[in-house]
Amino acid sequence: MTADISFWAAVALAGYLFGSFPTAYLLVKHFAGKNILQLGSGNVGTMNVHRATNSKILTLATLAGDMLKTALAVLVGITLARAAGLDQDLTVAVAGVAALVGHNYPVFLRFQGGKGLACAALLGFYFAPALVGVWMLAFLVTVALTRLMVLGQMAAMVAVPIVSFFAFPQAAIPSYFVCALVLLRHAPRIKNVLDGTEPKMYYKIR
Repeated sequence: MTADISFWAAVALAGYLFGSFPTAYLLVKHFAGKNILQLGSGNVGTMNVHRATNSKILTLATLAGDMLKTALAVLVGITLARAAGLDQDLTVAVAGVAALVGHNYPVFLRFQGGKGLACAALLGFYFAPALVGVWMLAFLVTVALTRLMVLGQMAAMVAVPIVSFFAFPQAAIPSYFVCALVLLRHAPRIKNVLDGTEPKMYYKIR
C-alpha cells in the first residue's frame, strides 16, 4: 500500500509539533523563574539547563522530557504506519527526523532550539541500540584526547552514519539526516575549535 503526500505531510507535522514542545524553556521558567534563552549559550537543551540552573533535577527532567517527546513522535509513526499498512521504519524515520527538526527549530520559541542530542539518542535506540554505544565510544575517546566536548559530540555524530552504513543498514538513511541536523547546530562552534578558542571541558556535572 502506498500513501499520498498528505499522509507524509501529516506524519511530518505531527513529529515536528511533538519535537517543538519547549521542555527546557518551560521547566526552567516554571521551577527556576529564568528564561533559558537568555542564559548560558541560549540553547534549550540539557547541558545549558545545568549551566543555567546548576540543578541536577531540572537537567535530568529536561533530558527525560526531550527523549519522551521524541518517543511520542516515534509512537505516532508506528501507529500511522500500522493503520495505513506501510513500512514502519520509514514512517518512524519521517516522524522522528521531523521531531528533531522541531526540537532544533521549535515554532513555539521562534525557531530558537536545542542541538538535538537527546532526540537523536532516542531515535538511535529505536533503529539500532548499538549505535548509541558507538556514539558514546567515539565521544569519550575524542574528549579524552582533546578535552573538547563539542569536538567529541561532532566526532561521534560523524562516526554513527559511517558505522550504520556498514553494520546497520536499516538505520543508515535516518542516521544521515539525524547527524546532519545535529552537526548543523554545532557548526558555529567549529570555528572556535579551529581557532583554538573553544573552552576545554567547560561543562561539568557537580
